[in-house]
Amino acid sequence: MKRQKIITLLAAATITLTTVSGVAVNDGQQVQAAAKGNKYGFIKLYTFPKSYRGTWYNTSFLSGSPITIRKTSFGASIIGNHINGYKVGKVKGTNKYPWQMSTSWQDANSDIFNKNARITEKTMHGSKWIVIGMVNKKAQNFAFTVKTEVLNGKKQTVLFRANASNGLVTHQYFSSQALAQKYGQHQFKNVTYQ
Repeated sequence: MKRQKIITLLAAATITLTTVSGVAVNDGQQVQAAAKGNKYGFIKLYTFPKSYRGTWYNTSFLSGSPITIRKTSFGASIIGNHINGYKVGKVKGTNKYPWQMSTSWQDANSDIFNKNARITEKTMHGSKWIVIGMVNKKAQNFAFTVKTEVLNGKKQTVLFRANASNGLVTHQYFSSQALAQKYGQHQFKNVTYQ
């Protein structure tokens, strides 16, 4: 239930920020496979690239730091347990995606949906982003990308989190708490901030 509230809160923040920024979301922006999934619409577990895996730190209270990404799941301090990521298609025996199913069907399967997330990929601002959202909601909540940045003359890997509808960066995460403390407010030139 706590995860549902957190994901709902993130979705509300995304909608609010999208409304304030005046950016419209085009339904054609994200193309999903029309493949049939299982009885929940799950096609297969999503495998996060190796560069994303590990523990990531940020100093902002609202960032959910630390975030831990494993091979097929992710978690944050505000979520607690890890949530599996799935590629999602149409629900078996229907011609509908999970978010198109009836409210009663979604309610009956809410325990499953609270433990899993829908993962897609999208290109925004010239970079590939992994987009995460609730399985049974059409709106996507947030997106992540990893970039190698030079900090104080050394190459460092940075995980960026953005609004999934416009790709504007809202948080950045580092591989250590010390780097997060030192560079948490740094503005990188190759990303666009909200």
